[in-house]
Amino acid sequence: MSRSLIHNSARVLEFDALRGLLRGYASSPLGQSRISDLAPSSDSAWIDEQQELTAEVREFRRVGGRFEFSGLLDITKLVEKSRISGATLETTEIRDVLLVVDRSAEWREIALQPPASMRTEWRRIRTLSESVPDFTEFLRFFKNKIQPDGTLEDRASPELARIRREIEKQRRVIQESLRGYLRRLADDGRVQDELVTIRGERFVIPVKIEQKRRVQGVVHGASSSGQTVFVEPLETIEQNNELVRLLDEEQAEIHRILLEMTRQIGEHSAEILASAEVLSELELQFAKARFAEDYNCVAVQLTGDQQGPCGHVGTDAFVRPASKASESPYLSSSLLKGKGHKASSAEQEHPHIDHQINPKNRRKIPLLLS
Repeated sequence: MSRSLIHNSARVLEFDALRGLLRGYASSPLGQSRISDLAPSSDSAWIDEQQELTAEVREFRRVGGRFEFSGLLDITKLVEKSRISGATLETTEIRDVLLVVDRSAEWREIALQPPASMRTEWRRIRTLSESVPDFTEFLRFFKNKIQPDGTLEDRASPELARIRREIEKQRRVIQESLRGYLRRLADDGRVQDELVTIRGERFVIPVKIEQKRRVQGVVHGASSSGQTVFVEPLETIEQNNELVRLLDEEQAEIHRILLEMTRQIGEHSAEILASAEVLSELELQFAKARFAEDYNCVAVQLTGDQQGPCGHVGTDAFVRPASKASESPYLSSSLLKGKGHKASSAEQEHPHIDHQINPKNRRKIPLLLS
């Protein structure tokens, strides 16, 4: 745990503004949350670790390495819920958990086999990534069972596939019966339109209000104008009952599947949460690396006499003091950029950020993130 700096130090360093700027470099709610939790620190061991992590990610990016973090959510509450006996997650919630697991597995492969063109060893990154286990079997259980929109695939279970086939068959039977009935009614002018619609999961036909007593069946409501009522003919009531029974059977099977999926997540909850923590830390490091690239930052070497209430930059985002007495003690963000640098999206969000520098201090002033 890093040692917190005093409140005034964070204020003088405009730490909140820096953190907001850095947050603009994170593309997922998971990474943004991690950055929001950052606090200033003067823990030299932690600073060294952070600088090495960022340096290794910068090297990975230098050789063309990239990783996609967008869409990742904080799944802590969902995973904790999965530990409760009898609890069920919704399909969209399971999808969000699986996205984190899938990205974790993807990163694990990268960490095990980093680009050969990298000049430095992935010592810190490899250690960090060791918390991500092999999720092959876990992901195989969920493969092709949830669609991108969060609905269950028919192949989620053989029973679900069977029930859905029966549902489609029953719907066709009902529609064919109603179309034949509509044709007979149309000849007498008793129907409003020759179409079949649904009210409350039951197939019905539209009947003119003045003709409803001539059509035997159950009324399931009227149109907004009141000129049409929706009638379920007597001859299709049993067919509709069978459809409702199948739909109830489908919901029961969906609940059983979700219960089993939730149980699987609960059984792997510790590994999933550990992997999510790795991804959040990685996105922090990628955000710092991009920040460092945009602002042309360099790492610093820590020495014993440099430990004070301000500490040092742990992001590779270092503010340099004026090198000449005539230079202004205030450094705007534009002075941290290299020649020809184009403003990043994060800079455009925070164009006002300036950093106050003590002109008597010739050391690099820290902007430490924990």
